[in-house]
Amino acid sequence: MENRLKKLLQQGKIAIGAQLRFGSPAIAELFGLAGFDYIVIDSEHAPQTPVGVQAQLQAIGCTKATGIVRILKNDPDLMRPFLDMGAQGFLTPFVNSGEEAKLGVSAVRYPPAGSRGWGPARASQYGYETQYYSKANDSIVYLPIIEDVKAIKNIDQILSVDGVDSFIIGPVDLSLSLGVPMDFTNPKFKDTIKVVIKAAQSLKKPMGTAIYGGDMFNTDTYKRFVDEGFTLLLIGGDEWMLNSSCLKVIDCISSVRG
Repeated sequence: MENRLKKLLQQGKIAIGAQLRFGSPAIAELFGLAGFDYIVIDSEHAPQTPVGVQAQLQAIGCTKATGIVRILKNDPDLMRPFLDMGAQGFLTPFVNSGEEAKLGVSAVRYPPAGSRGWGPARASQYGYETQYYSKANDSIVYLPIIEDVKAIKNIDQILSVDGVDSFIIGPVDLSLSLGVPMDFTNPKFKDTIKVVIKAAQSLKKPMGTAIYGGDMFNTDTYKRFVDEGFTLLLIGGDEWMLNSSCLKVIDCISSVRG
């Protein structure tokens, strides 16, 4: 039941993840075998099915990676079946207050620490893991996405919640909320990131962010984020990497077509 991602976060080490939307167990297994520390199955922005999510979790389970589910919203009813399927954590959108963070943390823990109901199925190896109850609460990662100005106003309360293991800054939605769409060099955006960094450092909370587009292939990008103190990096995924690879191949072919 070891959660590789949770261990890396606790040790202050860099954890690299990717986000998958195509719903393919083979792709999930491929990313795990490639060496990503954690893999996010995106059910917020992609038409994932419960059966498909479990199949991807099973594929990830054949690797050393940690299987995380990105859910539609911070709702215990959405988390419950994924927990019982064996999800090792959640990436949760639009967590904008300390109370919302507490709700999510409670949902992934069994009583008396939380409100999770019993029925772990695959999570307990179909009953073969007899110590599942005693280990489960310490084996799930809860990661809110910081992507709204309301979350920035409440960042200290969110990160102060016991059980919030880290967070991911959602740069695109955050820039939209700030009124500077996708302008990541805008002083308003950069100053907002500084607010998050200051809060996380003060509360000794590991910091995470998403990285998309051409920046994925630039070593200096990762160095910059690591130098700023980020240790949890979410780097593209199946859509972005396939898109970028296709464009690179087409560019190469175009150069010889004349």
